[in-house]
Amino acid sequence: MFRFNLSYKKWSTLLIAGAMAAGLSSCNDSIVFDDLPECVPEYRVRLSYDHNMAFEERVNKVEAAEVYAFDADGNLAATATADLETLKENDWTLPLKLNRNQEYQLVIWGGLTMESPFRLDGSRAFSSFGDVICRLGTETDGEGHATSSSRLPALFHGTTTVTYTKEDGYEEYTAKLVKNTNQLDVVMRRKAGSPVGVSEYKVKVTDANGVMDHTNSVSGDDIHYLPVEIVEGDRRLPDGQGGQSQYTTQAVTAEMHVARLMKDSPARLIVNEATSGKEMFNVALVDLLLAAKENIAPNMDDQEFLDRQDEYDVELILPSDETWHGLEIYINNWVIVYNDIEWK
Repeated sequence: MFRFNLSYKKWSTLLIAGAMAAGLSSCNDSIVFDDLPECVPEYRVRLSYDHNMAFEERVNKVEAAEVYAFDADGNLAATATADLETLKENDWTLPLKLNRNQEYQLVIWGGLTMESPFRLDGSRAFSSFGDVICRLGTETDGEGHATSSSRLPALFHGTTTVTYTKEDGYEEYTAKLVKNTNQLDVVMRRKAGSPVGVSEYKVKVTDANGVMDHTNSVSGDDIHYLPVEIVEGDRRLPDGQGGQSQYTTQAVTAEMHVARLMKDSPARLIVNEATSGKEMFNVALVDLLLAAKENIAPNMDDQEFLDRQDEYDVELILPSDETWHGLEIYINNWVIVYNDIEWK
């Protein structure tokens, strides 16, 4: 079911009486009265998600949506929310009733279901668009670190500016969405010798990206992203050119889920030896992923690539001498020349 709320400036009884005396038709003039809601024009906000590597419309991945409309002064003017079934029934559009000939900024969040660990601040009665803050819920480990080991469902953000100009009927605007969640599969195997054991190493990603504002900028304290699960088994070997060879090997895969990655992110991919705690590998994650961009999408803007490419296979091939700084790295089956990567 759609839910939407309206808020309008109060007009004095004298103004209303004057307008009525003048024979004004409130449905055809710029004045909108609180006691005449049927004359308030309707927007329809169409959601769109084609900001992916396939450049395909995949809005069906949006499982819920919330739209917040703010006037030129930054005040909340109207809201609308819809669950998955309502979005399906209405072809991923939501209605908003707003005043004619006024500019509004819309802030849209998608995927905030009851099961999602992401939450908006407050009770959603925002006083300005700067209050629309989305946060990732975390836990605290024994060392006081904020941690997340959740399988993050798809979270989407969008914003657009609209101005209703029609005399009657409705006007439709499309809001383009960006996906704010990523899956990172960290694969570990040896080039020679015994296979890597499932409990031999500990993998994590650290980043300060658990808070997202109305512009989709990220901030917050460091979060330690831990594996959702770790599995071992046979894996097809990459060919280094974006494909797979006919050969297989035994490997361990740590499935990680992280929030939005930014091109200037402090995110790091860290691997420690489980028994001793010795740090074996610590690298700037975004530098690593953007090194792969030169093979996957060389002409694409860095941030666009990070937003469109939401799944990564990072394969670490450990030499037999256990020297991690000499390992081979593959991203999505492309071999990476990592000489320029900033090692810790």
